Amino acid sequence: MLLLSIETIITFLFLLYVQFSPQMGNIWWRGDYFSPMGAIELMKYPFREPKMWKLEFWDVNYYIWMIIGIFVYINIKLNYLNIIV
Repeated sequence: MLLLSIETIITFLFLLYVQFSPQMGNIWWRGDYFSPMGAIELMKYPFREPKMWKLEFWDVNYYIWMIIGIFVYINIKLNYLNIIV
């Protein structure tokens, strides 16, 4: 349950970042209308474009954000185990 919560927060932060990022911007809210497909397409894009896995594009690569979320989860779990032991 904790992992799901962390990944949900990470997804929300990613969507906010790409929406208000000076490099990207207006991904899921364009002008006067809501366009969730823009965000979904951006999330799928790293599977079609190999350059998205280069370090310079990690800030807009959803799966890098998810990996960071997994590391946060592992860190929380390890800290919790150290407190108990």
